[in-house]
Amino acid sequence: MSKITLESDMFKRVEKNLTLENFSIDKKIALQAIETVNKGKSLTPAMIKGVLKLGKV
Repeated sequence: MSKITLESDMFKRVEKNLTLENFSIDKKIALQAIETVNKGKSLTPAMIKGVLKLGKV
């Protein structure tokens, strides 16, 4: 699997879907999430809730 970047099609697709739901993601948080996924770790629902609440991965 190729690495995800802010310019990758995979990230752009997710970003577009978030926009359609009237939700945006801060680039700093996006980079942390991308780094986590690129390390082979999963983003769990608990992690996502923490980000929304605390603003960090």
